[in-house]
Amino acid sequence: MKHLNFSEILQVILAVNKRNKKTIGWVKQEAIVNSIFQFLEIPGKEDEEFYVSTSDCSKYFNGRKNIPQKLKNYLAQQDFSQIVEKFAQRMMQYTEISTISVAKKLYDVAGKQTTNSNHENPSFLEQEKRLASYYSQEKYHHYIATTILFSLIHVPNILNRQQEEPPLLDSLHFNQDLEEAIQQGRYYQSYERDIIIHPDMKKKEYKVLVKRQFISHYPNPVHPHKDRFILNTFYSTAALRSNNHFISLKINQIDYSDRVQVLDEDLDIEKHRFPYKRSLLVENLPASELYHIDLQTKYFASFPIRFGSFRLHSPAKRFKVTVRIRTNEKRKLCLTLKNFGSFNKQFSNIDRIEPNATMAYFENIDWTFPSSGYAYIVKPWNEFWQDFLPQSQKKSAEE
Repeated sequence: MKHLNFSEILQVILAVNKRNKKTIGWVKQEAIVNSIFQFLEIPGKEDEEFYVSTSDCSKYFNGRKNIPQKLKNYLAQQDFSQIVEKFAQRMMQYTEISTISVAKKLYDVAGKQTTNSNHENPSFLEQEKRLASYYSQEKYHHYIATTILFSLIHVPNILNRQQEEPPLLDSLHFNQDLEEAIQQGRYYQSYERDIIIHPDMKKKEYKVLVKRQFISHYPNPVHPHKDRFILNTFYSTAALRSNNHFISLKINQIDYSDRVQVLDEDLDIEKHRFPYKRSLLVENLPASELYHIDLQTKYFASFPIRFGSFRLHSPAKRFKVTVRIRTNEKRKLCLTLKNFGSFNKQFSNIDRIEPNATMAYFENIDWTFPSSGYAYIVKPWNEFWQDFLPQSQKKSAEE
């Protein structure tokens, strides 16, 4: 039999519960991973409960992240039988899990695969005996708990396959117009965009914080200047431009916020669809091989619906977007996030999580091309629509 890794176990749990048409419980990546660690009573920081971020949950699912060594050591120091018993008892109270179906599927998947790499390892032999005993006695909660705990302590989640990385340009399938930009280093090694939306129920508006973090051979690869950072944004109205507020800028860990020039320019309305330009400019930057940029801005948008979008203007080797809603009224809002555009078709490396009420996420780890991007919508669920209408609109709607 094969000793399954954490990714394989998670995939089985999710597939079984979805096949059984479960609508609550272990039907999302984030819920499964965090429930497992809570069942194992992993200690969190200070008074906080241990919590795995959405992106890390997705990486565990896709076999792209190993269990932290500190966590492995903690579990290994516990009494294995006791922690399995606690885990099983917690699962018994969690009736939404398709326990029997999950256990049988894990047994089936492990039995169809064989590995000889650990056939003489006493820990692995003992584990096989434990699993056989629990399964024969139909102790399915204990079977699942034992499988999970053993995988976390003993089985690597990332397969140890060394693959030769193809040459940079050979790995890409793109328009040849991009070749010069890639060769000159005018691309993002990594581009992360984190949108945090704070609904203000009193003011009936969304406060939207936009965090951008990217790494490039230029302060901004859109502009081939090493000695300055410049970011241009264009708006359809002067009011929208005024509503955008600069917060902070760090370059290579140095705070340049006080040196940022905010420059506004009105272009010809007849020639430009978005004639209201705003530029953020920092001059006389020291030369560097790489530039780590951390930029934050914010703006405000009226209730009840918020639509946002973004397009890349330079290729990105890694592109990650997270949209999250921060509010005590999270149950009243729904979130949709879609990515669009051109990606490297040679590999399937887009990692995403199904959006829930307050979080959506996707990450492409192998090239996203210019004009690709995302769009999101935040809006109230139908039964809470009235709570998000401005007072004047609420009266009209009631009439």
